[in-house]
Amino acid sequence: MKKFSSVLTAVCVSISAVLAVYMFWQRLAHLSSGLAYDELYSLATSWPGLKLSYIWHEILLKDVNLPLYNILLYGWNHLFPAEPFYMRLFNTLASLATVPTAYFLAPAAWPKLKKFMLTALTACSFILVAFGLYIRAYSFAVWAGMAFTLLALGIIDALARQKNPSAKTWAAFFIIGLLGSYLHYFCSGLFFITALVVFLYACYYKTGRATAFWGTAAVFAVWFPWVINTYLIMSAPAGTWWYVVPWARATWDILQFLFGSPALVGGILVLLILSAVSLVHTQKKRLLLNASIILPVVQIGLLLAVVAVVSLKYNLWLDRYFLSFMPPILVLIAGCLYHLYERHRLLIVLFPLLAAAWTAHFWNLDYLLTAEYTGLKDAFSFISQNWPNQPVYVDTAKTGYPDKALQVMLQYYAPGHQMTLIPLSKENAPQAAQAPKPPVLMPLCTQYHLMQFSFDYNLEEDREPYLFGKDVCVFTAHPVPEVRP
Repeated sequence: MKKFSSVLTAVCVSISAVLAVYMFWQRLAHLSSGLAYDELYSLATSWPGLKLSYIWHEILLKDVNLPLYNILLYGWNHLFPAEPFYMRLFNTLASLATVPTAYFLAPAAWPKLKKFMLTALTACSFILVAFGLYIRAYSFAVWAGMAFTLLALGIIDALARQKNPSAKTWAAFFIIGLLGSYLHYFCSGLFFITALVVFLYACYYKTGRATAFWGTAAVFAVWFPWVINTYLIMSAPAGTWWYVVPWARATWDILQFLFGSPALVGGILVLLILSAVSLVHTQKKRLLLNASIILPVVQIGLLLAVVAVVSLKYNLWLDRYFLSFMPPILVLIAGCLYHLYERHRLLIVLFPLLAAAWTAHFWNLDYLLTAEYTGLKDAFSFISQNWPNQPVYVDTAKTGYPDKALQVMLQYYAPGHQMTLIPLSKENAPQAAQAPKPPVLMPLCTQYHLMQFSFDYNLEEDREPYLFGKDVCVFTAHPVPEVRP
């Protein structure tokens, strides 16, 4: 039986290794795809033809998004052409780096198999592969989250042995935490929750409390000014929030976005529940000292609570925002898989099964094969053919980005068309309904946005809008008829 168990483990590890290598290199497979609408914002904030001071004052300071990624991409675009391939490569390098980071920053006390499980799952996570090339801050935020989560586990392990971690380890933890805090707000929350757990363990072990407290306080002091800037933008009279999907539906979308098909979601949830029952049964009072399980559980639980509270005002229950949850999720799954393996060697089969399921799901991601992620290119071609030499009114209120950024974003897909793009406002809305009627472009077009368009400008569409891509529409409009009693 022992020999069979050893052979089975070797086979499962070999299969997982092959899948991990395959998925690792798949991060380089779709670098030439066109730009999505959100990616156009990254292009606008890193366009080498603009001065960084102009981008900073006219775009970044007027937007709620954290600025570090855009500044890094601005530097990259001065080294390489500002084209989709090279910009995607920039993000892909961060996604690739996350895989070895998972292995080399894992606590030294971890068995090699557990380290390998985390590394292989990180490589095989289909959503990390798919969004590794997305020209936004996500791949960098995932790398930072993985790095400071594993550094935190190493720090806690040292504290448990009554050793204060080295100055280099503390510095790496806080520096990477600061970088992550300026990449994405979910990553910010993840770091400060991680730092809180480290501080609590430091208090329990009575080692490193001052370093944990003051280091976190220093990061918070540097990060908090941007929170104030964001609050002022969102609380301004013109401040709006565009995402309105109900929580129940959004939650199910998020689970499938992160884990795959409904069957995969159910299987992973069952895996986690079985592991939780086994851990409680076998470790009992010692479970709270098992940081490799407790830390990711607290990270996920508290971050969900924070997001839920903020969502009472601004709905943050959007699938891609939750990519920052993947580092603690992967650490937790790896810990659960290794625990089940320790309990019963034959359960090692769950490891390659999950890796294979994620790899198979990756093949079914249709949007990876789409040449252009947005319909803006086709929309502008349609407008130039049907409304030559007429201005185009753009409903910028539903785009979520500053007007200066939108000028660059929209012109990217209309360089060959002589168009005058006019941001739609309450003041110029009457002109948008006068003959000869100019086209109205809505870059983010849903039924909700069309209803809001009618409410904001007292206009409604002449007919059903022309839809391009998934959410770009073009239409002409007329005033909303007055309702007389």
